[in-house]
Amino acid sequence: MLQYIALPVVGFLVGLLIISLGGGGGAIYVGILTAFFNIPPAIAASTSLATIIPTTAAGTFSHWKAGNVNLRFGLTMLIGGVTGSVVGSLCSKLLPQSLYNKLTGVILLLLAIQMFVSYLKRKRKGDDAQAERQTKKADMVEAVIFGLLGGIMSGLIGLSGGGPIVAGLSILGCGALETVGTSVLVLLGISITGFTAHLGLGSVDWKLVGLLAIGTISGAFVGPILLKKADKKKMEKILQPLLLIMTVVMGGLLLFK
Repeated sequence: MLQYIALPVVGFLVGLLIISLGGGGGAIYVGILTAFFNIPPAIAASTSLATIIPTTAAGTFSHWKAGNVNLRFGLTMLIGGVTGSVVGSLCSKLLPQSLYNKLTGVILLLLAIQMFVSYLKRKRKGDDAQAERQTKKADMVEAVIFGLLGGIMSGLIGLSGGGPIVAGLSILGCGALETVGTSVLVLLGISITGFTAHLGLGSVDWKLVGLLAIGTISGAFVGPILLKKADKKKMEKILQPLLLIMTVVMGGLLLFK
């Protein structure tokens, strides 16, 4: 009975606060399903990815309408993301989860340092630097690499892979709202690929998917609407450090887990 009440509420909060901010929410889903509902990790991973698909689709649509999606970076990242998700899924039984967590934690913390340096550079150049940004070939190569990291994270243990995607977009010079919207688009493609690959590793508990999705889709629709109504300059100032903090926290939790 508890799960019928708790899971939709958890889903709504994840959709509103995490997916709307580009974090994905996969790690939260897997953690809740395994820790509180005793769901086997393989089933929790595939169930998490199945839930993320409709919720990131809803978030992508809302962010697209709000003008927060950079298609060029998003589609380029998807190339690396889909490839990484397939590779990660094939290698999911080769790497101990404890070692994977530590490696991922180190990567995220290094990306957080890059995010901070990139943020300081943009502050020095002034607020107009974002508008004057020109996309270079090197940026597109970096976008593929960041997508690859996110895809591998998703494929290995069923997480959404949002950390490297959010960090990468920020490092590449995207504004906070653009980072949020574009990351949700990339996570949609990664989740679809990861879910397809994980079907062979663990079955899906569709009842849990339904309960989570009811709340998460609602939150994923509401979040971008609230962001659109807020003052854009104020949101940029709030979201930039918030995205940095989220990356540091995710990296720290995985490193010391």
